Amino acid sequence: MPDLENPEPEAAGEPVTPAREPVAPGQRARGAVLVGARIVAGTIGIVVAVVTVAAAGFLPLPSVSAEPVSTTVVPVPTDQQRVCAGPILRLGSDTGEEATTASSIGTPTVVYAASAGSIDASPLQSTDSTTGVTPVELVLPPTKSDPKSVPLMAGSQTQSVDHGDITGFAAAECREASGDTWLVGGSTTTGRTTLLTLSNPGEVIATVNLSIYTESGAVTAAGTDGIVVPPGGQRILSLAGFAPGATSPVVHVRSTGSQVVAGLQQTVVRTLEPGGVDVVGAVASPAREMVIPGLVLSNPDTIAAHASSPGYEDLASVLRFFVPGRTDAKAQITITPESSTEKPISVEASLDAGKVTETPLGDFPDGSYTVTVRSDIPVIAAARASVYSGNDSAAKVDFAWFVPAPAFHEKALVTVGSGPTPTIHLANLSDHAATVKVTSSRVGTDPTVGKSITTTVAIPGGGSVALPATSEDMYSISGFDQLAISVSYVGAGELASYTASPAGPASRPIEVYRH
Repeated sequence: MPDLENPEPEAAGEPVTPAREPVAPGQRARGAVLVGARIVAGTIGIVVAVVTVAAAGFLPLPSVSAEPVSTTVVPVPTDQQRVCAGPILRLGSDTGEEATTASSIGTPTVVYAASAGSIDASPLQSTDSTTGVTPVELVLPPTKSDPKSVPLMAGSQTQSVDHGDITGFAAAECREASGDTWLVGGSTTTGRTTLLTLSNPGEVIATVNLSIYTESGAVTAAGTDGIVVPPGGQRILSLAGFAPGATSPVVHVRSTGSQVVAGLQQTVVRTLEPGGVDVVGAVASPAREMVIPGLVLSNPDTIAAHASSPGYEDLASVLRFFVPGRTDAKAQITITPESSTEKPISVEASLDAGKVTETPLGDFPDGSYTVTVRSDIPVIAAARASVYSGNDSAAKVDFAWFVPAPAFHEKALVTVGSGPTPTIHLANLSDHAATVKVTSSRVGTDPTVGKSITTTVAIPGGGSVALPATSEDMYSISGFDQLAISVSYVGAGELASYTASPAGPASRPIEVYRH
């Protein structure tokens, strides 16, 4: 291989100088001129090339770009649907037969309203109840004038029962279906009957799986998976069939195929003495902060005096907690009087994971309270309270479960059914004060035609108020950032409560890109 740095001569020996012919002086001059011209021409060419390259660096280069082809898909607004809880249920018939089959007692009064449009109310198609009385389904189509808008919709039911050993007053909100629901309440000990209701407003079968927890931990029982709820139908299941003798159950309901409206109905009988009835509403997903507005405590001295009697242990007011998972929780419980200058009371509690825990509320004077639960990990909570009126020989007893309320944003609509002393409870979830406007009108009337009454109430940040309400009225509420809302009823031997819930999130436009 040749050495590129020190090339060798082509042949050995002395270098050979080629012979040259003699050049005349004139030829030398012409040659010099030609050489000089070539040098100048070469130099000019180099300069032109440099200038051209430099100029190309400053000139804008052509660019090629293409916008991605896309289409904005706007989902077609669908009907809003809510399903009410249905009539009060019991196991067996008047004659005591069919003790494992559910039957209904009477029919509830349902009230409903919408900020725009007309609601269609109709019963579901089928039920497990032998009497055949089904829950009411409420359907609100999109408004024709503005199909993209989502009007407010609300519905609730109330029912007073005095039938043999089942007496009391119950109220419940008509709720949207969900694929994931938590239920906190009920009992399956002696004299306590708790029924699980599953309503499917959809057009396809719902397959439901249950997870049940008690004070002893998770329940393993046959039949909790693969429960089929037909389209437009209601299933009724006795909780005692899965968890007999449970003092404090919590039920997690999950469905596939179609979503369902799940609830609990509990009745209490103490050695043949009626102890009340209640419909337990759904609880939102586990959270680090939960707010229970409108917990009503009535005649605590009488309650305390009778709670020590055999069979009356569940007469006392308690908070029920459940911590999903395997990590124990530390919770701070704050109880704040509504519409009062009294300072809130805070206590701390340690909650075991995987087991249901109950904490007595203690002694509080008559009134309504907001309960706030803050925990280091997500938990589920609810409260139970009772009323006791009359003497021992003719006492009237009832109870109610109070559950955490979801947050409304900016505006809300609430319906109030018939019942004793109805009250709306408003809890301000934001840190700053809100001046809330509350407009009431008769259900079924147009609030813009002069038949409405508007009041304004100031709610401090983190505070709450209780507003007297009128049966069969609807209430439009605005002027706030975040608000938790509930409705309570209390009378002689009658107690009930339900939370108001906003509509689920509407579908948003989707940008679809094509290759």
